[in-house]
Amino acid sequence: MSTVKNEGSKLVFVALLMLIAPLARSADWPMWKHNSGRTAVSPGALSTELHLQWVRQLPPARQAWKDKSNAMLFFDVSYEPIVAGKLMFVGSMNSDSVTAYSTETGAEKWRFYTDGPVRFAPVAYKGNVYAASDDGYLYCLKGADGKLVWKMRGSPADRKILGNERLINIRPVRGAPVIHDDILYFAAGIWPFMGTFIYALDPETGETIWVNSGNGSRWITQQHGAPSFAGVAPQGYLALT
Repeated sequence: MSTVKNEGSKLVFVALLMLIAPLARSADWPMWKHNSGRTAVSPGALSTELHLQWVRQLPPARQAWKDKSNAMLFFDVSYEPIVAGKLMFVGSMNSDSVTAYSTETGAEKWRFYTDGPVRFAPVAYKGNVYAASDDGYLYCLKGADGKLVWKMRGSPADRKILGNERLINIRPVRGAPVIHDDILYFAAGIWPFMGTFIYALDPETGETIWVNSGNGSRWITQQHGAPSFAGVAPQGYLALT
């Protein structure tokens, strides 16, 4: 089990494991809130008595949006670890990376750098790890060693702009990846008038099964009452039911 908490100016990343002999392995936590429905329920059972095993300190998260009035944009307020087997995977919006730690010791096993902030929890699936970056790419990495298997750009162009105080793709991947029934989904683009792209991929090869690129250019009345060409702005954790 893992927790994240604030202590003063430091963000402390704490891993808690059941202290029994031999060390019991609980169920994996392969994506944010455990599954594609984001139910936040695990089939694994915790021990009635937990003991601190190790601690790692990470720098405070640098959020994309700082407007406190819109809670829907608080998708990167803290680090969101996932677990597969004896490895814990953590994306970083600070160091633009995905890092694997040992769940038993907290030791860093590998680190992979992208060209932009990694604001969402990755997804672990059949030995691979999938991570979205503001550089516009979705990355597939080998869970064991972090080597790149494939990467796929969600935007039709590799154009860069200044966004959220960083240099990012004009259409960052802000629809966090999710896997359901052997299909991987993610979304790129946050401004409908610039185009948004929702993808379904084969997680093994990265090949596109389908893409929805037309919902950002419909003539609609927006939530604040203004009629314009707009549409879905998929920013946050995607979920399937």
